[in-house]
Amino acid sequence: MKKIGRRCAFCHEEKRLTKEHIWPKCIVKKMPELELKYLDSRNIITSSELVISDVCSECNNEKLSLLDSYFCSLYDSYFKDFVEEKKPLKFTYNYDLLLRSFLKITYNSSRTVSRENNDLERFRNYILSGNEIREDVIVKIDIITPSIINDVKIYPSAARCGTFSIGKKSDNFILRVLSVNSYYFYIVISNEEKIAEDIMTNEFWDVFNSVPGTLIQPYGNEITVNKFSREDSYSILYPHISSKEEYYAKIFNNKNS
Repeated sequence: MKKIGRRCAFCHEEKRLTKEHIWPKCIVKKMPELELKYLDSRNIITSSELVISDVCSECNNEKLSLLDSYFCSLYDSYFKDFVEEKKPLKFTYNYDLLLRSFLKITYNSSRTVSRENNDLERFRNYILSGNEIREDVIVKIDIITPSIINDVKIYPSAARCGTFSIGKKSDNFILRVLSVNSYYFYIVISNEEKIAEDIMTNEFWDVFNSVPGTLIQPYGNEITVNKFSREDSYSILYPHISSKEEYYAKIFNNKNS
């Protein structure tokens, strides 16, 4: 039964709430590899759909659906094809729709961990309506190429939304990664609405230079991705898969039994 009397996570009005997919549903349909999902917040692997039930139908169907459509258009134009080499490539985008899409998925994902005092809640109006410059967020894009193990090519076939580490403490910034196949987007969010000058000249640049990839310019619509990490599919996926090997095996065995 749909719930009444709770506030929508986006418009904050008390309305009948519906289920909102964390990833756009079209991506789930196009990527069967998303059948198994790892929830970092609960340290479990599940084959259930990843949804959150705190969005009203008006926000879901009238405003957020635009972002889902845009993200799926990026999948058709870029994400569905694996990138074989780390060499310069063009990436064309609408920055407003791109950033709102990323923040929507990230905000949805973060609410599976905490709905109260959620640091990303401040973006809810921007996610819905856009048309403003966000001085508290930057995005970098990195490309992950296939690796060859025992003469077998291993592709970075996965999608992920979660936290990432730069190997050092960062008190003033939230670090999130959103990836689909070869395309990894690293999102750096200031804890403040605007990055202060003292942070900008110190911690910000330390964080910025530690995050891999090419900066996506907020005032443009096309960049040449020409700065890459050394990561490939094996180095970036194996640590997680090996640490959860028995969980994945258990689900596969139950499914095939």
